Amino acid sequence: MRPARTRLAFLCATVTACLLVTPARADSPGSTPELDRLYQQVLQRPADPDLNIRFAQRAEESGQLRWALSAYERVLLSDPNNYEAQRGLQRIRRALQPNVTLVTASLGTAYESNPKYYLPGRGEMQLLGSVDLRDERNINGTRWRTSALAAGQVHARESDLNYGVAGLDMGPVLDLTPALSVHPSIGASIATFDKHYYYSEAAIGALFEGNLEGAYRALQLRLAYRSHGDFFPATEGFYAEARGKFALPGVFGDSSVFILSPWLRWSDIGGTVLTNILTEIQPGAYMEYGGKIEGYKTLAPWLVVGANLAVSHRNYRQDFVSTTTEKRDDTTWSPGATVVFPNLFAAQTDLRFDYRYLSNHSNDPTKEFEDHIVSATVVKRFDPTLWGLAAPVR
Repeated sequence: MRPARTRLAFLCATVTACLLVTPARADSPGSTPELDRLYQQVLQRPADPDLNIRFAQRAEESGQLRWALSAYERVLLSDPNNYEAQRGLQRIRRALQPNVTLVTASLGTAYESNPKYYLPGRGEMQLLGSVDLRDERNINGTRWRTSALAAGQVHARESDLNYGVAGLDMGPVLDLTPALSVHPSIGASIATFDKHYYYSEAAIGALFEGNLEGAYRALQLRLAYRSHGDFFPATEGFYAEARGKFALPGVFGDSSVFILSPWLRWSDIGGTVLTNILTEIQPGAYMEYGGKIEGYKTLAPWLVVGANLAVSHRNYRQDFVSTTTEKRDDTTWSPGATVVFPNLFAAQTDLRFDYRYLSNHSNDPTKEFEDHIVSATVVKRFDPTLWGLAAPVR
């Protein structure tokens, strides 16, 4: 039996929830005699879960989503584990979720000590830029997500390393459980390297994501086919990867987050690895596994600091060490640090500094290298649909 204070709080909450709902009267738009009858019963027995669920279901059918929302919430006040109410609440929240369009644009400069990964190398300055679009909206009752990216890197000295990429993917967001959704998608991308067509790619994927007791969790599965231009020592083939992401708030105290991102990748792209460009997906036949840990903490409204460490291991199936009969085997270490000054120039306009160290260890001595990268970028987030109408997205 509940203590008296708990029962009183529950009664106040349920009565308040009822009063917040516009009465389902016969002359109300969308009202029906059955809705009106159920509503009168809910007023008499606001804690009855079966009655509230019946009322919520009829309200949904009549298009009265906010009436249904309040009814599902009343059920969860008394029975937080009621699965039907959880599914209904998630379904209504998804239907009421507003359309969102967010663009993240960045422009900056970097110094890299060994851009060609030679032993030893020579440093140079670079110009970096990217535009990232994330759009979500309801289309015929289904939530659709579209992501697009355009990015480029221009080298001051090593112009043969100039690189550009653009990609797009889209698909629905479907709720599997109240705490887990899946985003199946199709996508394509195209890239240039050294002023030549580098590759084009088509991909399918599925992103599973959700929150569990405040912790974000995600699993990205992807299968892609990539075809390279004739200028490069690579042809075409498939690759597949699985990427996880787990974000735990409060690990380092208030206003902090810890992120773990493991991955597994299999590639069967024909050709050889380019030693003078280290992108995430390289040509070649190999299996790679690795992970990245990150930690960020807000020290003040104007200061966020972070540190990270990425480690990966790659086993090649067709690349051999030139002096032996061993297959090539590489391990890459990459610690780094980040400092962000949020809203330094304007609302949603940050100044970001990053440091990254790369160290590749290989059983082929000609493939070992070290590299230091220091960058400074200005990052701007905004909703392009609100230009001239409202303040930037917060």
